[in-house]
Amino acid sequence: MPSNLLRILVADDEPTSRLLMQAALEKSGFEVSLAVDGEDALRQFNANPCDMVMLDVEMPDIDGYQVCAALRAEVGDELPIVMVTGMDNLGSIERAYEAGATDFIAKPINWSLIGHRVKYLFRSYLAMLELRTANARNAAILNAIPDLMFELDLEGHYLDYHSPRSDLLAGPPKRFLGRTVSEILPPDAAGECMSALREAHEKGFSTGKQFKLQLPQGTHWFELSMSRKSTDAGQAPTFIVLSRDITERKEAEHRITRLAYFDGLTGLPNRLSFLERLEREVHRAKFHGVGLAVLFLDLDGFKNINDTLGHTTGDLVLQCVADRLRLGVRPMDMVSRLDVDETEIGLARLGGDEFTVMIPNMTHGEDAMVLAHRIRELIRRPFNLEGREVVLTASIGIAVYPDDGESADALLKTADTAMYHAKDEGRDNCKFYSASLTRQAMQRLNLETNLRLALERDEFFLVYQPQLDLESGRIRSVEALIRWNHPEQGLIPPMEFIPLAEENGLIVPIGEWVLRTACAQAARWHASGHPLRVAVNLSPMQFKNPNLLNSVTDILAGGLAPEWLELEVTEGALMDDCDTTLATLHALRKAGVQLSLDDFGTGYSSMSYLTRLPLNMIKVDQSFVRGLPDDGDSLAIVRAIVSLAKNLGFSVTAEGVETLEQARILHSLSCETLQGYYFSKPVPASSITALLDKQWLLDGLH
Repeated sequence: MPSNLLRILVADDEPTSRLLMQAALEKSGFEVSLAVDGEDALRQFNANPCDMVMLDVEMPDIDGYQVCAALRAEVGDELPIVMVTGMDNLGSIERAYEAGATDFIAKPINWSLIGHRVKYLFRSYLAMLELRTANARNAAILNAIPDLMFELDLEGHYLDYHSPRSDLLAGPPKRFLGRTVSEILPPDAAGECMSALREAHEKGFSTGKQFKLQLPQGTHWFELSMSRKSTDAGQAPTFIVLSRDITERKEAEHRITRLAYFDGLTGLPNRLSFLERLEREVHRAKFHGVGLAVLFLDLDGFKNINDTLGHTTGDLVLQCVADRLRLGVRPMDMVSRLDVDETEIGLARLGGDEFTVMIPNMTHGEDAMVLAHRIRELIRRPFNLEGREVVLTASIGIAVYPDDGESADALLKTADTAMYHAKDEGRDNCKFYSASLTRQAMQRLNLETNLRLALERDEFFLVYQPQLDLESGRIRSVEALIRWNHPEQGLIPPMEFIPLAEENGLIVPIGEWVLRTACAQAARWHASGHPLRVAVNLSPMQFKNPNLLNSVTDILAGGLAPEWLELEVTEGALMDDCDTTLATLHALRKAGVQLSLDDFGTGYSSMSYLTRLPLNMIKVDQSFVRGLPDDGDSLAIVRAIVSLAKNLGFSVTAEGVETLEQARILHSLSCETLQGYYFSKPVPASSITALLDKQWLLDGLH
């Protein structure tokens, strides 16, 4: 410490003490000025300020406390002031500090040490000033940094914080301390923060982790930088976290992405975006072995609109087409038919009047034609543009992976070729790149059109397959099965039209017609003295219909007691939405309806779930019965199903019985009811009564 630069003002009304203090301090290298009382001290300091003031507490007129307070009021707290007091009581010391004293020295004074004491007092005071300056500088730096700063421990507890912008916090700053990030932040944000903390613990630092927060002023994005603080051995590690608001950067990135990947006119993805996604979907289709289709759409005669009505109107038409495409490929009936998540269907504008549609995870290649025709119908509707009607048509080409191409470029090229083929065929048309697929798609489309009309035209009819009660040897129940007699194509197998009806939602009205017709027929049998229980299959879509219970009770009110109706449901229908499923089953059972689980063993129901179902019966699938008696695996499966059913209190019906040997084995396994061609194929209602009086005397059974 350069003591020759330090000047001390000593104020004491006692001459001896003044001179002794002066001698001791000058010996230690200080420059000393003397004041005889308080007024003299103030006068000298105002005339020639010094580096330190030493005040005797007891002075006439103005004592040391008053001088100290006056100096503090004048120069602030940067001047070191030492009080010299002969009073050693705590009250006088506290009063000195209240007046603004930096420190105090008690009398009697050790004159040989006083110089060293003052040196250390001054050195401590300088260190305090340096610390204050450093703190002020650090505070200014922190306030200039746009980041939020926190200190965390290894468990994610907030230990300290610095938040120049509290509006960017997920709550009041003081609420953070002592709590963990998981208690303060949403799960996603807390997960990113803890991931960064673990990385910083392992590597010493972490950068680049990002998360978003929903704040009162809107959504904000943040980026974390985290480092581990140096600690002594044995101390728990702590971490400094800088959280920077990068919302503007994210918004800029989003704008850049939209410029690079989206069409500025329609807002749809552009060619680059479409090709990148199509390439990804091609790789995914190849890996998972699923289908994929690309539709290439071109507006017929669009050039005439630009030429006659102007490019402004043409741009408006393109925007309207894009809006119709967005809405047209999203409706749930279309999505369920294609078995595709609606968010997966990709739309794009390639340029001009060319648009594309990508359909991933295609179940049937010809389903793309269904969507193509829907789009074609959407485009046909007149566009009302500022009071003027504009009518357009579209030509659509379809390419299917992998038949028409195994890369994004190849699929787009073949779809484009198919689109020009559609134009050559007269425009307003849809064509596959493969002619055979076009024929299949048209057949499927025609079948769907005819299926929608079949109910109106009364083309459906029911047949009934008897079910033999082994205890009595007589027919006690029948299963109602639908058939379709097309006026031109004749009988269409159920395996062709039932899946299509389930895909397009027609299964609900068709299923209700089956239920109503079967119950009416059963009521007629009862009225004629032939009590028969009728079993009717419910599709999963019917079972999910919230009006199912009301529909069943309404139909039964037509004249059939509930116990004479058996509803057959599949395992797949029972697995979805367990709570709702159980509530529906219990409501039907409470109404008196019999319930059976169809095709048991082919699905994926768990045993624990099966015990909760209010079933009456389990039906063994014919695929297991078909292997009897020679297939040991089939026999073991049937035996296990029957044993399980008995333990759960269910009766058992076996389907697909075609031989006497199969009937004998099933009887020996305690099946109650058998159904199959060995007894009767499905027959019209008029043929059932002839079978009712027949006593089935099966060798070895009765």
